[in-house]
Amino acid sequence: MSTKKNAFAIFLADYRNEEINKGNKPSSFQQLSIKLAPIWSSMTDEEKNKYKVLAGKNKEKPLAQISDQQKNSCDFLSMQKYLTKMFEFILNDKELLEKKFILLHINCHTHNGEQYYFPAEIAALEFNLINGVSRTYHKIIGISKIYPRGFAGGMREYSDLFHQICCWHEHDDDYQDILLEFLTFLKDGNINQTDFQEGTLDLPYLFTAETEIGMDIMKAKSSLERFYSTVFPKDGAENYKSVFKIGSINQLLLEIKKKMKLNLDPQNIRPGMSVHDILESDMFGRGLGCMYHEMKDIAFKCSKARVIQWMSNICKHISTYTSLQIVPGRHIAAQLKDGSRMVMQK
Repeated sequence: MSTKKNAFAIFLADYRNEEINKGNKPSSFQQLSIKLAPIWSSMTDEEKNKYKVLAGKNKEKPLAQISDQQKNSCDFLSMQKYLTKMFEFILNDKELLEKKFILLHINCHTHNGEQYYFPAEIAALEFNLINGVSRTYHKIIGISKIYPRGFAGGMREYSDLFHQICCWHEHDDDYQDILLEFLTFLKDGNINQTDFQEGTLDLPYLFTAETEIGMDIMKAKSSLERFYSTVFPKDGAENYKSVFKIGSINQLLLEIKKKMKLNLDPQNIRPGMSVHDILESDMFGRGLGCMYHEMKDIAFKCSKARVIQWMSNICKHISTYTSLQIVPGRHIAAQLKDGSRMVMQK
């Protein structure tokens, strides 16, 4: 992807966030691209520079970083093949409806120009189509003790734009406890310490959005790998790079539709409606976010709100073309009696 295109995509995301902040229903990226292309063309280089910096394309990447990107590409292709194969072994719709998937969203402490990613916020949600949400995990993580000197300016810009979790604020930074808590959630039980020592930790596959900016899967995986290596610095790269298996939620939805033969139904084809648009529709998040983001009135930026909304949008989309029954509080948010908040039951 070229520098201009990547910076332009971040410019679109920034504008889309402004629409949401004003209480407007956000436009799709395709609509925004058409609308904002003339504005982008008329902007000065100085005005475009902050988006170029965020895109991380304003300087040459070291060979090691290029190698990491190639490795992530290989991981992504392997994940696509795995997902296709996994669905081949699902025998019928009943088995598909009961199969559990884990969705993941990570907001990063990030300096794009240096390819530095560390989790600022982790949210995960386990669900199946028939019953909706079964378990959730959420944590905001501090980096004030270890943030890399010299990156502060770029990290602050990224934080202000995407999640507003400041790298200087004090949040929980007991990394070992946080990592073990997260891994225990993923395993739905206790973690055996020998799994770390022997490199036998076998985690379930996780799914996150494959955005039009195209970086979320790589950032999620890279940030978790850095988190793991911070806790276990003596482990070799081959250990921590094989721990987390992260794939595209976009492809997950497509595979579900393919298995249920929904892609063959003419009424299921909506002009201008991409998988990305389905996942991101009604992404307001008010009442679904964590207390930190709710207090700032930016719940739509919260990782917790994102995974809940992704699950809800998947279930609602599938229910449109099947007999799947949507249950408030399980598949979608249920409003409290006083109307003050939207909550998900667990």
